[in-house]
Amino acid sequence: MTRYQLAKLVSWADPLHTRKRLQKIVFMLQAAGCPLEAEFTLHHYGPYSEEVARLTDESVRVALLEEQAFENTMGQQYCYRLTEAARQKMTQLEQTEQGQGLLAQLAPFEAIDRSLIQADLKELEVAATLLYFRRQNHEWSEAIEKTRAVKNIPGESPLLPKAEKLARTVEEASRISAA
Repeated sequence: MTRYQLAKLVSWADPLHTRKRLQKIVFMLQAAGCPLEAEFTLHHYGPYSEEVARLTDESVRVALLEEQAFENTMGQQYCYRLTEAARQKMTQLEQTEQGQGLLAQLAPFEAIDRSLIQADLKELEVAATLLYFRRQNHEWSEAIEKTRAVKNIPGESPLLPKAEKLARTVEEASRISAA
């Protein structure tokens, strides 16, 4: 994943709330076929990428992203926005041939990104976990059972069907982007 790609995703959200949402959006966009090329492992809160975390922290340090921390019941929650300088650099870059090429790679995924930004965070976490197992070549039924076990989701919970619907939408988008 590049600084430009991260900046573009954050600009579409403006602001992007929570590190967890950022991780799940990057994973799910990648699952949809977006060329973000980040490596993910399964973490307690679903797929997690050290690379995405490192790039986010680095982007804050070099003043491309502005990070705001808020207290909540779980501790700290972070919110990200592009700095004005980063917004100007991105606009200038996108006016070049190279920048137009970079934008062209991401633009087909903007609608998916915007829908993931609006999704319920717990649904996003469970949907990303489902997709994690699907990307390991598990059938849907097996991915659902593995997700249910890993996330400790009761059988009668409405969360899993909602997350499955979201995951299937992302997976369908990957078939369309591959065509």
